[in-house]
Amino acid sequence: MTAPFHAATGGSVVLPSSLDDLAAEYHADAVRVRGVLESSAAAERPYLKRLFECFGPPDSPADLFRALGAESVVACLIDYASKHGPGSRCSMQVTVRLFLRFAYRAGYLGRDLSSLSPSVRSPRMGKVARAIPPGCIEALQGSIRGDTSADLRDRAIVCLLSTYGVRGVQVRRLRLADVDWPRSRIHFAAVKGGRAVEQHLTAAAGNCLADYLCKGRSQSPHPEVFLHTGAGCGPITHPRELSRILRRRMEQAGVELPAGVRYGSHGFRHAFAARMYGRVPFKDVVDMLGHRDPSTTLVYGKVDLAALRGAALPWPGGAR
Repeated sequence: MTAPFHAATGGSVVLPSSLDDLAAEYHADAVRVRGVLESSAAAERPYLKRLFECFGPPDSPADLFRALGAESVVACLIDYASKHGPGSRCSMQVTVRLFLRFAYRAGYLGRDLSSLSPSVRSPRMGKVARAIPPGCIEALQGSIRGDTSADLRDRAIVCLLSTYGVRGVQVRRLRLADVDWPRSRIHFAAVKGGRAVEQHLTAAAGNCLADYLCKGRSQSPHPEVFLHTGAGCGPITHPRELSRILRRRMEQAGVELPAGVRYGSHGFRHAFAARMYGRVPFKDVVDMLGHRDPSTTLVYGKVDLAALRGAALPWPGGAR
């Protein structure tokens, strides 16, 4: 069923019957009108749900749109910002802005409130890459010694992340056909607008993968290499699932990361880039990270503190 709703313009529009229907309509609009990928549209759903929760959650779309106004939207964003970190705040503000724009375009709101959700801008080179220290990676790798399915899987995951510096999503999406055993090559698909990465399959990585595939991975029709443990379990599809695996392993190993370094897969990528930067040709680093724009790779030069100290100019009068 649908429900009539009188928008602020005075006209009557027909609303979806439930918030789930409204979320589905927003998702379809994102794919059809904004042209985003299905996966990108799906990534907005948790933040859309949080937006709904800021207003009750309301019992119906009509209640939601009655509650949406300049003051209530600003209050929602301020409250969210007080409880979440920069990354989550940025994602929430983007989703709120896009949803308000969609609601106005669909006629559910009488005016466009999207400008109330500000854009979060940060200088491209304004951050320092947060790498997991080499000692922490060595301690983590040395701690996963068991022969259970989870041990074999997690040891292979950590080995790939530390050896190749690829993104967590590339490890999660790695397929059986991506490992070319006769040629000793491994292929990681392109993600986030970057380029695919193809590397030599090292002995350590090959051994870890072979152990997991032969002894730990259950028979499955899924093409992905890494699966949840247990018969009939599917691939690791969500980034939080991989982050939980890594965090649990680090906690079991007693690994404490420095302040500002997260427990997810990206710390391994930063560590790989920091290890390679200045030691191999810059173009090779760009290719190994799968970047299309070389300027994206420049941020990793900020972690080479020894080289940066050598580049510093003397301060006038500082020798006195």
